[in-house]
Amino acid sequence: MVPDGSQRVDALSFAHDHGLVFPTSIGTTMEPRSLNRHFDGIRTRAGLPSVRLNDFRHTVGMLLLELDTPPHVVQAIARHADLDVTLGIYAHTNLDAMREALDRIDWVMK
Repeated sequence: MVPDGSQRVDALSFAHDHGLVFPTSIGTTMEPRSLNRHFDGIRTRAGLPSVRLNDFRHTVGMLLLELDTPPHVVQAIARHADLDVTLGIYAHTNLDAMREALDRIDWVMK
């Protein structure tokens, strides 16, 4: 016997709002491979070059640190449990920062 419309349960009636940026249709956490697959299709249709969602996350973390955002704030934004993880991933020393640091030591030593 095929259930008629009166027996159908609308999946959206079970939806939950967990404050997720990319939830499933019922409001739960999206499986990473599904999210990447959806993003890749959107990126391809938009004619954008190959880039992963995680590349955006990495760029934001590095830029925040370069803008002198306190590391613990970057950690919270990136949702890392440990500050060492945040610093290990995003705190790449750039040449300009190294020169500036050495110039400050030079200035103090004069």
